Amino acid sequence: MNGLTDRLQMIADEIQQGETMADIGTDHGFLPLHLWENGISPSVIMCDVSEPSLAKAKAAAGAYQFGHELDFRAGDGLQVLSAGEVDDIVIAGMGGLLIRDIMSFDLEKTCSFRKFVLQPRNNSGLLRYWLASRNFDIVKNQLVREGKFICEIITAKPPKSAEIAVLGPSEPLPDAGEACWELPEDMFGIQPELASEYAQVKLGIEEKILEGILRSCNVEEADINTVRKRIDYFRRHAYEI
Repeated sequence: MNGLTDRLQMIADEIQQGETMADIGTDHGFLPLHLWENGISPSVIMCDVSEPSLAKAKAAAGAYQFGHELDFRAGDGLQVLSAGEVDDIVIAGMGGLLIRDIMSFDLEKTCSFRKFVLQPRNNSGLLRYWLASRNFDIVKNQLVREGKFICEIITAKPPKSAEIAVLGPSEPLPDAGEACWELPEDMFGIQPELASEYAQVKLGIEEKILEGILRSCNVEEADINTVRKRIDYFRRHAYEI
């Protein structure tokens, strides 16, 4: 199999030697096949919502799928897995709200896995807020360039039980709409230049949103202030280096 893209390689690097994993929405299965072929994961499960999609992973596996323990499962989200069946769960290339819905469907099962590596295509801030509000430990936020896009990768560990997840954090969290959820401070410690560039992208989006709001009728002052607050946050971080 050919080498991974930078995005998939960064995700792969979050899976440690000897950890088993399941790839939700696996598509061609390049990531789990790489982990298995290179002896990183002794067992991988490739999951997709439909058999036609899963056929891509089977084709990529080729002769490996015959006589080797590669698991292919068609089904929705984590429902195709048993509780604690693997160490790590990867959910990449989906919308942040869909990832949230997959993880919230059965919190007891979700909390039975050791680690989640998530790569949301959008709504990353709302996903991070949900993780924090369910007592997940967000251990790493990373950025990686893929073509003209900058992608986010979130590594998070669930609480020990669904009861802890439902209980929520002991201290109040910033509002879900706060810009800090979309661009956490720790990104600048790990990848300052790329984080600064990403802040500039976010700044441009918010400035266009503000322009649209100011052209609208019946504008709420609270809405204007919310967007301006986000603009201030992204502008402050866009030119830090």
